[in-house]
Parts: sequence; C-alpha cells; structure tokens
Amino acid sequence: MVQHIKTDVDHPSDKIMTTEGKKGSFILIIDDEPDICKLLQLSLVKHGYKVKYVHALTEGMQYLQQQQPDLLFLDIHLPDGSGLEALPAIKKKCPALPVITISAYDNGMEKQKALNAGASYFMAKPFNVTNLDELMSNMLSQK
Repeated sequence: MVQHIKTDVDHPSDKIMTTEGKKGSFILIIDDEPDICKLLQLSLVKHGYKVKYVHALTEGMQYLQQQQPDLLFLDIHLPDGSGLEALPAIKKKCPALPVITISAYDNGMEKQKALNAGASYFMAKPFNVTNLDELMSNMLSQK
C-alpha cells in the first residue's frame, strides 16, 4: 500500500505532516537535530498522527501559545535554552499535556530531573522507533 504524505507548509522547520485521509492526534516536536525530527515525524505520520517540528525552544514556546498539541516531544538540551527549565512553564500552561523528553544524555540523573519537572516519559537518543506507536497510544490514553 502506498501512503501519500502531504505537507501543509513548505518550510522544513514549520511543516505539519499527516497521512492523507487519516485524522489523528496532533504531535509537536521541539528538537534541534533535523534527523531526529524527520525520523520521529515519518514514524508518527505512518501511524496516523499529525506532526509538526521546530528546532528552537523559543519557536516551540511561541507555538504553544497559539495551539496546544495532544503530545509534545521536548529535547532537554536546545541551542537557545533548556527544555528541562522550560518544562514547568509548559506544564503550568498545559497541565494535561503529555511530554516526552528526549536527550542524548542518558545518565539516569537527566531522566530523574525530567520526570521531576513534569515529563511523562524520558527517551534517550538514539532511540528505536519500533515501539513508538505503543508508547504514543499509552501516553495519549493517559491524557
């Protein structure tokens, strides 16, 4: 079966992708690594989610002022700020929003800090997208 993926906007950091004909939950990704964003986006779109990614914390925070996603992937270390430090403000504005923090630093301490700050789940980079659909279903069912 061939899937047709359409983009709503042409700019790479401002695209929303969806699988044609499906209406799923809306996922926002805030991560400065284009390859991570594209990997997550393609994997999530394949399972019927609408996905947008941005590469900066400032851009992501501005987006959250306009629209609340159903789930947020948030990198902990961004060039313009700390996702970990922004997490309490995000949870204050959107208390029911499930947040999956992602980081290349998987030393246990990062995970604990993220969970203490309000993250729903911690994913270490690099990660395997094989169980992503199951994780998404679990996160969105808790909302």
